[in-house]
Amino acid sequence: MTQPVVRPDTTPGRPRPTWPRWVVAAALIASLAIATAGGFALGKRFAPANLLDPLWLRAYLDRPLDHGGPGTGFWVSGYYVDYDSGSLEVVKTRSTHMDQVVVFGYGFDEEGNLQGKETQLVKGLVAKSKRIILFGNLTDGGFNEDTAHAILTDPAVQDRAVKNLIEKATDLDAGGVQIDFENIPNGDRDAYTAFLKRLKSELKPLGMTLSIAAAAKTSDTRTGWGGATDYAAIGQIVDQFYIMAYDEHWRGGEPGPVASLTWTEKVVRYATGVMPAQKIILGVPFYGYEWAVDQAEGTKNNKAYSFNSLNRRVGEMGGTIKWDPVSGENYATYKVNGNDRIAWWPDERSLEAKLKLAYQYNLKGIAPWRLGFENDDWWTGLGTFRVNPSK
Repeated sequence: MTQPVVRPDTTPGRPRPTWPRWVVAAALIASLAIATAGGFALGKRFAPANLLDPLWLRAYLDRPLDHGGPGTGFWVSGYYVDYDSGSLEVVKTRSTHMDQVVVFGYGFDEEGNLQGKETQLVKGLVAKSKRIILFGNLTDGGFNEDTAHAILTDPAVQDRAVKNLIEKATDLDAGGVQIDFENIPNGDRDAYTAFLKRLKSELKPLGMTLSIAAAAKTSDTRTGWGGATDYAAIGQIVDQFYIMAYDEHWRGGEPGPVASLTWTEKVVRYATGVMPAQKIILGVPFYGYEWAVDQAEGTKNNKAYSFNSLNRRVGEMGGTIKWDPVSGENYATYKVNGNDRIAWWPDERSLEAKLKLAYQYNLKGIAPWRLGFENDDWWTGLGTFRVNPSK
């Protein structure tokens, strides 16, 4: 049987079907969300935020949760890593207590090409003036001296690195750039200073600040991990000088406080003697280390832990936490699989002492490494101190 042919309705004057406005609006919003997700799919692969998190839309539109700027008094800054959901949560909920959020970060290969994960999500978190992007001599995850040497001494490699750095910072609409070059060959000390001077001259017209993360030292040492960092010369160039005042004792060395009060004060005294105190941001640790007591074990079993993780581990291993008032840190001894272990780590009392020390020496502020390692209730004290600091 022949099926009837259905013809389109061509009755003159008959109105076409229309959709309610709210349906059209919803469709447009959904389309935008899908487009946003597609545009930031690469970034999502490496970030802790879910693809459907509204932060992606905020990042796409550059409409951050926190649109405030840095304060004019004592600063609290912090390092944000995009591979930890805890770090992300701190920035989402506590960035109003911060003056700069340093995004860790990008590295280079030995040709000056960028390496690292996309960090577009930061555009949905904090305003441009707080948004600082870190670039280091990080090659395949480590601070590579050959990469540092190439960027600092080969004009073509340096040109490429500076071009890529500025393009990325511009793409992220950053308020500033932080350079974290570590393990620099000692002979490149002057070249590192000259590199920073060049960067400052190129970033300033773009409205971006320049800061560095520098290894802590108590005198003008010219060898070792931070020997190539000329505190006096660089302190006159950069806008902020972040001192990584931690790893007094580190995972690969002998056990001891991560950043004792006496050592930290020596670091501060040296730095304030060679540069303006108001440029200095004191880095403070939110982590600790566990070491093997028997040196015959070597360092392979030594590990770093966040504050909460180490507290839990000591309890699980049957250790007793003790407070050392001289260093201003906790310590504990215990056994793991029958082997003796010792741990040192700071807590909120350590943080309070570092805050007072920084204010006593008229420093610009402090910066924890890193956001997400702390107890959330520490932010009550941090926020209060930031607004009303005291010695």
